[in-house]
Amino acid sequence: MRLTAGLPAWTLRGVVLCAVVLIVIVQARQGVGVLPLTIIAVVGVLSVTAPGTPAPAFLIVATAVATLAVSEDPFEFAVLALIPLVHVVHIGCALAAVIPGTARVHAAALRPAAVRFGIVQAVVFGLAGVAALVPKTVTPAALEVTALLGGAALAVLATRMILNRPQ
Repeated sequence: MRLTAGLPAWTLRGVVLCAVVLIVIVQARQGVGVLPLTIIAVVGVLSVTAPGTPAPAFLIVATAVATLAVSEDPFEFAVLALIPLVHVVHIGCALAAVIPGTARVHAAALRPAAVRFGIVQAVVFGLAGVAALVPKTVTPAALEVTALLGGAALAVLATRMILNRPQ
């Protein structure tokens, strides 16, 4: 395999900055007030400049709270658009926090993170699709039992993956 010079490490921070700008635009279009938008923007800039701090987590929480305050429908386009955007912030900041700012990053090194990103987004939007089909009235008992068993199966699967990971 022949490696090229790669991309500058600050490219990851640029991707995070683009995601933060899009988050602020989506939130503004949703009708979020000026003060929460300012807080989200400032924390977004902090996330870009210091990705290894709690700022990215606070940005994700602030975005969720602001969306919860103004959104009535959990399946509207703006809410669904925020899901991959905050995930990009999360992944981008995680990678930018561990890669030195003067380093160069090869696209092949980002492939595993990109694959996981795609899988997580597919699962999340699949679950959102299933949730959209659930009746808004009383949930049938069979559906609740199935959801409980599915949650338990996911917990067992996650535990096995954690215990079987290489040390």
